[in-house]
Amino acid sequence: MHRIATKPGDLDSERKLEGVRQTPADILFISTADTELSGLAQNWGNRFRKKAVLTLRLMQANPLQHPDVAEHYADHVLCKAKLAIFRLHGGYGYFPHLLDEILHIKSHGAKTRILVLPGTDEWDPELMKFNDYAEPVVRKIFAYFREGGTDNMEHAAVAAELLLENKTEGFPEALKIPTFGWLERKSAIKNNISVNNTKQTKLSTSPTSLSSRQEAEIGRVWITFYRALQQTGDMAVVEALTDGLKNHGLEVSSFYAYSLRETEAQEELLRKAENDPPDAILTMQSFSIGRMDERSQAGLSFLEKLNCPVIQVPTSTEDLEAWQKNPRGFSASNAAMSVVLPETDGRLFSTVVGFKQEQEEAPELEFRSKRLAPEAKQIEHVAELTKNWVRLRRTVNSDKRIAIILANYPNKDSRLGNGVGLDTPASVITFLKDLVKRGYSVGNIPENGDELIRILQAGITNDLELSYGKIPDQIISRESLFKKIGALPEKSQEILATQWTHEIPDFVPVAGKRFGNIFIGIQPQRGFGLQTQAIYHDPAMSPPPEYLAFYQWIQEDFDAHAVIHFGKHGNLEWLPGRSVALGEDDFPQIALRTIPNLYPFIVNDPGEGAQAKRRASAVIIDHLTPPLTRAGLYDELDRAERLLEEHAHCETLYPERAEELEHEIEHLLEHASWSEEILTPRVKEEDYDPLNALSNHLCELKESQIRSGLHIFGQLPQGDRKIDFLLSLLRMPSTERPGLLHVLLGKESDFDLDTLSIRERDVIEEQSREWIKNELKQSQKIELVKPKLNQKSPSNPLNHQESLQREIKKNTLSGTEGISELRRWLHETLLTRFNRCAEETRNLALALEGRFVSPGPAGAPTRGRIDVLPTGRNFYSVDPRVIPTQTAWRCGQALAEELIEHYRADYGEFPKTTALVIWGTSNMRTGGDDIAQALSLWGCQPVWEPVSGRVVDFEILPLSVLGRPRVDVVLRVSGMFRDSFGDVMRMLSTVPKRLAELDEPEEMNPVRAAWLVDQKRFQDSGNSAVIAKKLAELRVFSSGPGAYGTGLLPLIDAGNWENRADLTEVFLKWGSHAYDSDGTSSEEINLLRQRLSSVEIVHQNQDNREHDILDSDDYFQFQGGLQAAITEIKGSPPATYHGDSSNPEKIKIRTLKEEFNRVFRSRVLNPKWIEGMREHGYKGAFEMAATVDYLFGYDATCDIVADYQYEEVANKLLLDPEQQKFFREHNPLALKDASQRLLEANEREMWENADPETLEALESAILEIQGEVE
Repeated sequence: MHRIATKPGDLDSERKLEGVRQTPADILFISTADTELSGLAQNWGNRFRKKAVLTLRLMQANPLQHPDVAEHYADHVLCKAKLAIFRLHGGYGYFPHLLDEILHIKSHGAKTRILVLPGTDEWDPELMKFNDYAEPVVRKIFAYFREGGTDNMEHAAVAAELLLENKTEGFPEALKIPTFGWLERKSAIKNNISVNNTKQTKLSTSPTSLSSRQEAEIGRVWITFYRALQQTGDMAVVEALTDGLKNHGLEVSSFYAYSLRETEAQEELLRKAENDPPDAILTMQSFSIGRMDERSQAGLSFLEKLNCPVIQVPTSTEDLEAWQKNPRGFSASNAAMSVVLPETDGRLFSTVVGFKQEQEEAPELEFRSKRLAPEAKQIEHVAELTKNWVRLRRTVNSDKRIAIILANYPNKDSRLGNGVGLDTPASVITFLKDLVKRGYSVGNIPENGDELIRILQAGITNDLELSYGKIPDQIISRESLFKKIGALPEKSQEILATQWTHEIPDFVPVAGKRFGNIFIGIQPQRGFGLQTQAIYHDPAMSPPPEYLAFYQWIQEDFDAHAVIHFGKHGNLEWLPGRSVALGEDDFPQIALRTIPNLYPFIVNDPGEGAQAKRRASAVIIDHLTPPLTRAGLYDELDRAERLLEEHAHCETLYPERAEELEHEIEHLLEHASWSEEILTPRVKEEDYDPLNALSNHLCELKESQIRSGLHIFGQLPQGDRKIDFLLSLLRMPSTERPGLLHVLLGKESDFDLDTLSIRERDVIEEQSREWIKNELKQSQKIELVKPKLNQKSPSNPLNHQESLQREIKKNTLSGTEGISELRRWLHETLLTRFNRCAEETRNLALALEGRFVSPGPAGAPTRGRIDVLPTGRNFYSVDPRVIPTQTAWRCGQALAEELIEHYRADYGEFPKTTALVIWGTSNMRTGGDDIAQALSLWGCQPVWEPVSGRVVDFEILPLSVLGRPRVDVVLRVSGMFRDSFGDVMRMLSTVPKRLAELDEPEEMNPVRAAWLVDQKRFQDSGNSAVIAKKLAELRVFSSGPGAYGTGLLPLIDAGNWENRADLTEVFLKWGSHAYDSDGTSSEEINLLRQRLSSVEIVHQNQDNREHDILDSDDYFQFQGGLQAAITEIKGSPPATYHGDSSNPEKIKIRTLKEEFNRVFRSRVLNPKWIEGMREHGYKGAFEMAATVDYLFGYDATCDIVADYQYEEVANKLLLDPEQQKFFREHNPLALKDASQRLLEANEREMWENADPETLEALESAILEIQGEVE
């Protein structure tokens, strides 16, 4: 089998080029570990200096990842040494060029003796082929560095000298050094935290219960750090952190370990916790204890046993100045190892506390060592955050003050309590009732969510018009606010003073209501509603002073022990500032400061949840997605289906009746507005069958999955919704089990369910529901006998698992092998996980007691991600280094090919230029489908490191293999994607550079064709050849550093636009930062405009059906924004497509109009959805008004909503008598706002031919509600 002759992308050559100025020496020691190099500079430096016979050079290995640096070093330094020792973390996967250069110089006669050792404590057999010594010798020397310590470094020096004498025996044995231990260091404890903890001690009998020792009323904190720091004396950060904590009255114990993965180290921590349990653990150690694969999480149990907050306090591999200047805060590698991977352990991220600072140079070594230096303000932030977590843990529940914060966007009283998929008001009420049981002082709890909202609306809110004249319940003085602002860094003060020049009143109101010791607040507006012109020119605008006043009141006046931002998502974590590793001048930290932050968040959104974890130190408590149901058919759609069924029955037996039915169907379609939505198949005119087209249309609508309600935190769906939910999880087969519909049909998992007739599909759907219903009944029987199964006795000698399997078999019906397999999986895995989702409320309450929240993966349950259950956990995202995964690569390839074929079918040619929307959240869920699609369109493929699965490069497929022209891809990536995927950004920015340089025909390589034209144009405009080349290569665009979004949502909400040109201006301004492969960006509005002028396709994918394009504003902002801008720039609309990968094995590409029509007809007007929303009162009406807003947004950007569709929304969703009654009872302002939005559509001539009676009815509804409100 021959390998395809691909061309490597050579990603490493895009790394920062760091010059290595070093002269040859007898011995070279090259390591990735600064602490090791620092120790050797002292130990070996002194030894060889005294001998003055051998010369020594030390060097940090990381610059040698660049191929040019590796080649230069090998040719000018390495080849002239007598002995070279390498300690390489990551092995060949990280240093392929360096290790290949070693082989190269050896093959060309270099006499250098080479030792290549693993950079960790694990043996790497792959490195032996680069060694000049036998494995026993290499292992012996490796042992010195694995064990570490001064004595072993002395032994290693002896061994090196023996090797130089060509001796491979007589080496001293490596001394065994303890890999972990407690640091002995004592100092005075100041300002002891004194709290009443008598009730807390009764909450748990686990090892983490507050023991009698804690009655000394001193909070106990542990710091864990790397053993190497202790061995080399690089302890400045540990000592500063210790002092900072002690200055806040905390008792500190410090524990060093080679790795917390060591079982013995874990056992030592648990042993100490038996008598001296910690209230919090701070860890400076990077990476994770377990792997992201949930099956390996047995190693996490010791953190659950310690059962206290584990706070990540990393140090940077860069210096302080680099962090201060870097808008990302951390480099991609720092973020991966010190932020992303530790999240999988359930650690709470704080911020960076120390930096690598260069020391005095050792001239004879030509080396400048680096040691960690603490940053005082960062240390103080972490110390105060830790103190507040300890305070939360040690305060009795009856004395705790908790602030529950409800998001409010747009800033209207009809939209209080944003929470995607969540009935937020009802969830808060449920949680308050639970707090009462746990001894909190809550006061009078509102009867239900609607009453809670009415209480909040009666006070000050973000709606300035409705708040006029109201007396606030809470205020903060201007003097207090200005004093706080005056203490901010000078840069932050200047930003606020420049951007906010309005007069601040003597007293600033704080929106919300107290219920005993619980404050329920309305999160302040971001500020664009106050400065609507700023939308056009300042995407990174700071929050207004009133925003800071809100959080200041919570911290100082209310003195909250913790805040809960209830539901996805608020605006705090999106304020301007560094992407991660924030500092005192970043606005999320300025606002929230150091209050413990808990965040109930929908489980299928890892990206935006990660934003809160990394920028607001949030502990996530994830919750279930809303139940899904089969959309079914209704009204005329249902009648059309019945006519088709009768026609199919009569076609052969009663042809005359069949002909009559054809006329009836034709008449129905002539009078049904939705007949315009029926797809015309891409077939020859003579092959077109209108009845078949109608049948396919109805089938797709009927089988669509839609939300049938909202989730209430801590409550499982019941009745039919429970069956629907479980069916949505069982539909698709997975690697663990077959799909339910397939096994009931007796088909293999690759059987296409779409080939079933409507009647056959109805039958199998009903059978599936009945099967689940029966299994749930059997599950109840099994639950009744489970307690007995846990007891071993002579009559029951089996273990629990064996007993459970026997009971399942006894209590369930027999069936095929597939059915039996699925039944076992349902009872042993799915139901067990699903039922534990009821613990969401419990886990949030335990988090308020300072307990550890177990980690779990995030993702879309209905896409086969059952591992995300149970909810109620602190979810994590993905390892960015493995993106795209090989599974995502297969899906991305299919998406690319389907898109190309769809365009060819529509336009008869290959596309040349495509604009893709890429989000962080969806690629975290899928493992990188969108990234893979972009690579595939370009004609490239990822290169994975075999063992770790990391993406280390890309390859360019030759045209002969690709079999089609390449596609020029322009990317509009979200700000969160930019923050989370630094290495992927580098790859995506590198691909166009490599493609442009290929010697290929321009008609087959549009990237090169555009590059050649662009370079000339940019040079003709006065740019240098270097700048022109760089500009011609740029294809990746996003928001500027510290900014997020497209700006279209606040613009449209403010009504501050006239036409598509205004939308385009804002879209370009907010997304015109072009990102290069070195991570830098520059605002390039004209370049983005020019790129979009040639775009033929706008495309975005959707990876699950737990939401749709009309219940999220992001789709119209990104996909719609791109179409609007391209249409404005080109004068004609691009082809806009929507990818559906909810079933990765069956990709679908639809036009945006087709997708809009499908969602509009299957969900927006569907009685199932409408009735489901009615059950949620205020929040249900909120969701309906939001759908109208997003529909309006799509029409503003894409001109996609037909007049008859506006008419249907008005009459069915808003003006229907039952709907009017519902709105007026639960959320009349939602009816007013949605009616105003439709009237705005008419005024802007988006809804051109509106029925005057409909408009009049909408106006009447508005006037009536305004009168009632006043």
